[in-house]
Amino acid sequence: MSLQLIVQCGSVAKVETMLSASCGSAVEVFAIDTDNIGVSIPTLLLDSVGEERIRAALSHARVYDLYSGIWNDAT
Repeated sequence: MSLQLIVQCGSVAKVETMLSASCGSAVEVFAIDTDNIGVSIPTLLLDSVGEERIRAALSHARVYDLYSGIWNDAT
C-alpha cells in the first residue's frame, strides 16, 4: 500500500530535501497550503526503501498519516 502523508513544514523544498537521501525524486511532494505539504510515496518505492527509513527522514517534522488518521509529532 502506498503512503500518503501531510507534513507541517511550510516548504516543498524542505520536504524534498528531507526525503531525497532515502527516496530520491520518486516521491510526489506538493503544497496543500502555506503550512502543510502533501507527500505521496508509491508502493514499489515504499517496499524497496522501507517505511521506517521514510519516517526517520521526516522525524523532525510533524507528520499526519492519512490512513491511520494520527499526527506523529516531531522529535
